[in-house]
Amino acid sequence: MSKKDWNPLRRFWPLNRDSDVPPPLATAGTESDPRHLAFLRSLSKEMRHPSQTTQPLDSLEVVAIDLETTGFHPQRGDEIISVGAVAVRGCEVLENECFYTLVQSNRTVPEHIELLTGITNDALREAPDLRSAMLRLFQFVGSRPMVAHHSRHERDFLRAALWKTSRLPFTHRLIDTMMMVQLSAGSLGNATLDTLCAINGIEIRKRHNAFYDALATAHLWSVYVQKAIVLGYQDLSQVYESHR
Repeated sequence: MSKKDWNPLRRFWPLNRDSDVPPPLATAGTESDPRHLAFLRSLSKEMRHPSQTTQPLDSLEVVAIDLETTGFHPQRGDEIISVGAVAVRGCEVLENECFYTLVQSNRTVPEHIELLTGITNDALREAPDLRSAMLRLFQFVGSRPMVAHHSRHERDFLRAALWKTSRLPFTHRLIDTMMMVQLSAGSLGNATLDTLCAINGIEIRKRHNAFYDALATAHLWSVYVQKAIVLGYQDLSQVYESHR
């Protein structure tokens, strides 16, 4: 299969003939596994390890993530309906190391969200529930830091999801891409993902699809990590220090 024909979603979903929107993945039954809490608790102990901030940027492994949700307010009952994630090592986007799932929602997906994301209520009925989806996500991420563009959205929803499903705090290191962008392009302020991808020639193949937005975020992160390295930044601790 040529690179042009390659589609990473094939690793997780058989694609429909008439659409590249994946059908739902059947729940795998991990939501009742007693190892769920043990795994998340053990993982949380690793999250703030100092080695994450001293690992050289050119070899640092992170996972770019994106969430699609029923709205913007988890504290008012909005829920995650899909999760996408793509690994990055240094400046290399690891397109074959990726994750995607739909997530069951107890809240009806509003019509404008269906139109925006292409995710319907019917598509979510047989998707993994939130607890199973969170376990799968964190099994994929492991102890690697997460990266998100304008990360407050992802932080708020992941915090709410972990507390709802496991009564555990969200302790994972989550880095906002804008922290890296502002090292070399501070005047861009709070630029959108679309704007920054356009500036850097990064294609977003399907906007408001969690996988493809995560893939675009991964490429954006890799571009600005390279710029940071050129500017002389060696690790995350130096990046954090520059923002104090």
